[in-house]
Amino acid sequence: MPHRSRISHTALCVVSLALTLVILLPVLYIAVGALSFDASGGMHAPSLRNFAQAANSMPLVRQVFNSILVTVCQTLGQIVTAILAAYAIVFCDLKRPQLWMMVFLVSMMIPGETTLLSNYLSITDWGLIDTIPAIFLPYLVQGFTVFLFRQAFQTFPKELHEAALLDGAGHLRFLLSILLPVTRSTVIAATINAAVAAWNGYFWPLLVTNSPENRTIQVGITQLSGTESSNMGVVLAGSAIAIIPTLALTLIFNRQLRGMNVASGIK
Repeated sequence: MPHRSRISHTALCVVSLALTLVILLPVLYIAVGALSFDASGGMHAPSLRNFAQAANSMPLVRQVFNSILVTVCQTLGQIVTAILAAYAIVFCDLKRPQLWMMVFLVSMMIPGETTLLSNYLSITDWGLIDTIPAIFLPYLVQGFTVFLFRQAFQTFPKELHEAALLDGAGHLRFLLSILLPVTRSTVIAATINAAVAAWNGYFWPLLVTNSPENRTIQVGITQLSGTESSNMGVVLAGSAIAIIPTLALTLIFNRQLRGMNVASGIK
């Protein structure tokens, strides 16, 4: 290997190691603190004491269940609507399909903060304030998810689609039996992306819920910070519970997520 190439390779390794440490150190701090920090700021033998205290300080189990319910409903809604919209744009005889796709692309450019007031007024008019549906209803359709499926569906030959319809497959059977299995990696990646976003939601759940029993774990952590501000170990235990699902999903489906980022840019 030439001398210059060795230097470049070494520099790349050093930079990669530094970035890895920057990413992992907060996670390690949370893990160590949740297991070992005590109320005085010192450390004790690793135990689940802080997790038990966190569960006693807030309705932890209920809030975790709320987060799971919101994540499932919001993710399922996004995936179903995105698949149907992308299928219609790519395979159905729509007039000006590019115009319809442009509508979804433009929606991606609108800052979420600009729609908060209108969404809040709608939820209020429907009488859904301080309910679980209020958290996920405004996010059942996302332009980015539609864009991902549209990109994936465009790679499927339209001749095969026409042949399947001529054989009597029908749109729904073609979608479920042929198209989705072929684009399984996109389905997995889009599902994980939507699920992580739903689980990590904070400001909107805080805005539309009032009672601790109807809030999600992300909002519950802020309550924990207020009631247990002198016990960093308890706060970190709550934070650990909140990040475990997203961290696990990211590690398990890392390959699909990287493929999603590449595919969305080159297809």
